[in-house]
Amino acid sequence: MSDMKTPKNKYPMSGKIEYEYNYNPKTTIVINYFTSVDTMIKTIERLRTLGDEVEIIVNNDRFGQDTEKIMKSLTHRNDRMIIAKDLAERRGYHHGAQISNASDYIIFCQDDDLAPDNNKWYLDCLKEFENDPKLGMIGLLKGGWNYSQPGKVTITDEYHKVYVSWLATGPLMIRKDLYFKIGSWSNEFSQIGEADGGADADIATKVLLHGYKSMLLRTPAVKEWYRRFERGDGMTNNSIKKNPTDARIMTNKRIILNNQIYFEKYQHNWNEIYQTVKKHNAEIGIKI
Repeated sequence: MSDMKTPKNKYPMSGKIEYEYNYNPKTTIVINYFTSVDTMIKTIERLRTLGDEVEIIVNNDRFGQDTEKIMKSLTHRNDRMIIAKDLAERRGYHHGAQISNASDYIIFCQDDDLAPDNNKWYLDCLKEFENDPKLGMIGLLKGGWNYSQPGKVTITDEYHKVYVSWLATGPLMIRKDLYFKIGSWSNEFSQIGEADGGADADIATKVLLHGYKSMLLRTPAVKEWYRRFERGDGMTNNSIKKNPTDARIMTNKRIILNNQIYFEKYQHNWNEIYQTVKKHNAEIGIKI
């Protein structure tokens, strides 16, 4: 097989022939930047192992802060950055999705999640999607069923894969056409500048109720993702819990409200949701 590259343009005004641009990338990765610039840059560098079938879009939600630093890592022609001012995660993800050139998938990633330095996790996800056209969404961190109910079930490492009705961001991968079909992220889980905990659970549930499956995937390769590797503000999960900041207190209040919103939104679908998840898992030999 020839290694000769095909020019992507013929008459560039700059005089530079482009070889690397991908007119039809398979996947878009949207990263929302607000806190952890150094971790995000490390993740971008590691995502290069996926090749140019994946484009990277950064939503800079700090009104352009660290733009020069970020742009030094966004060196591929498919890379883009959006400038916003504290609109918060859900809107940042959606803005990225709206300008995606991807043919098949969108991945939503937080800026303090560190990607593995290989493509194995991505190939694991693609394999699941390609094996099942009814698989709509994959989460790589945690998920479960009975969200916002007394009997809430949270799954992390009990299975390599399991079907769920809710997922937590970190990261999430969804079929692009399905993302828009279900109405994208729901608006009611945050106003601008607010935390949107629960919106990730909601979008996984919407996938389920539209006749598709939501899966938690925890293969050895997927587990190489490092959640909250370094936030950039010196805070860790433990320190936040012990000494919550003002921002964390407001976040917790919004999460409590969002639990109520989710409960009221789906309270008439509890049995349908649970039975659907039960059926999906029974098909792969998991009894819930």
